[in-house]
Amino acid sequence: MNKGSRIIGKKNISLMLGAVCLLMSLVVAAPAQSEGILDRIEKTGKVTMGFREGSVPFGFMNEKGQWVGFGVDLGQEIVNALSTHFGKEIELVRQPINPKTRIPLVINGTVDIGIGSTTITLAREKVVDFSLPYFLTGTRIIVPKDSSIKDFPDLAGKRVGMGSGSTANIKGIDRAVASGLIQPTCQKVLFEEHNKGFLALQQGKIHAYFTDASILAGMKAKARNPEDWKIVGRYLTYEPYGIILPENQGEWRDFVNETLIQTIKSGKFEKIYAKWFGPEGVVPLPMSDEYKTLLKALSYPD
Repeated sequence: MNKGSRIIGKKNISLMLGAVCLLMSLVVAAPAQSEGILDRIEKTGKVTMGFREGSVPFGFMNEKGQWVGFGVDLGQEIVNALSTHFGKEIELVRQPINPKTRIPLVINGTVDIGIGSTTITLAREKVVDFSLPYFLTGTRIIVPKDSSIKDFPDLAGKRVGMGSGSTANIKGIDRAVASGLIQPTCQKVLFEEHNKGFLALQQGKIHAYFTDASILAGMKAKARNPEDWKIVGRYLTYEPYGIILPENQGEWRDFVNETLIQTIKSGKFEKIYAKWFGPEGVVPLPMSDEYKTLLKALSYPD
């Protein structure tokens, strides 16, 4: 073997060693990247859930400074199911989310699950998974009681508030403009949280606030003088809510879905709904016939 061959041989050996080291590093790293959420919850004894802080009654701070809401109670049902499943108490770690952060925080692993008022859309399904739909509502408008705005065509030329992360709502308004329902166009004013948008409405900075009727009902119910506000307009869109989950975590998604189904079948779901949306609840909002049908359809047999 000549000198040139020896040099080439040494280079090949170096390349091979480098490739082996790279492969070993990937093999070592793989378990951490592919670790199932359920496995991690069992090992750590903790689950991190994202909840809303300003979306009454899905997630909000009450007058005692307690973090409460419909979504928080559903999250606790999942925690209870986890504790039963693993035969030990699982700790709930709460993390604030809002319309802008809720999906990124699930994608980057900051939270294992996001529970709030999030509409399932095909666009969102491309980057995260969703549970089965557990809530059904539609988009309307809230305005001062003496406002001349009665329906969406009356928004022409007006300043209309909406959530900056509520892409379905924003697209709904855009479609209404494109179809000629709102002509001339309205000015969209975006807010990180719905309560900030309602504050702007109270201050006269916008003419109307647009979002899901269930959230609007919460705004009105929590206002200092609820009778000063009215919810108007047809349903512009129908909004099925789902729990946000990371992609490629089928076992975790199945566990969440099974918990939802069992909560509905056991009657617990109806009690939680009544607590927040019943006649004596924070936001009285009777279930629509469509919503009742949805829950019946979700009562899968064992």
